[in-house]
Amino acid sequence: MKLYLIAILSLFFMSGCSTTHPAITEYRINSKLKIDKKESTQCIDKSLKVAQAFSSGSLMSLDMDYAMGNDKQFTYTQSQWALSPNNAISAEIVNLLRDMYIFKTVQISKSRTRNNMILETSIDEFIQDYTEDKKRSSANVKITLTLIDAKTSKAIATKSFHKKIDAKTLDSDGGVQALNLALKDVLEQSAQWIGGICK
Repeated sequence: MKLYLIAILSLFFMSGCSTTHPAITEYRINSKLKIDKKESTQCIDKSLKVAQAFSSGSLMSLDMDYAMGNDKQFTYTQSQWALSPNNAISAEIVNLLRDMYIFKTVQISKSRTRNNMILETSIDEFIQDYTEDKKRSSANVKITLTLIDAKTSKAIATKSFHKKIDAKTLDSDGGVQALNLALKDVLEQSAQWIGGICK
């Protein structure tokens, strides 16, 4: 009888220590942007370094946040980014500029090479917004780019790009799809702007 009670108590304590957690879904930021090679005369002999993007602390983590109304922000509990938005968007910009072939070289922020120009990026908005009644949701992406002369540290040009796209579904899936589409549009605008400077 004692052995029977000990066995039951052991099972009880062991089951209490093993809790089941729902799986967390990881999402990737991927604009799937395809850029045609540009013809350039002014920047083709210039090297460019893409600085690490400036952003709020929330965009430097893997947490996937969403906003509700004008002053509330929450975090999805079962969804997160595979790579922080700050790092992912910085990588997207590097790939965009390399695909354009308008600079001699395009270097990442950690490169020790000397460059003629630096591109600074500020991620001003990158979030899924819900209305207060939770009936509609949209993705808001706003990025500001500043092209800098590395020798003089003076700004050559600066411009902000913004896109808002309605989400098809009221969940993290819909938010990520809309954010990727909005980012694609913003990057296309950025490519046209940078291409115009180097024309």
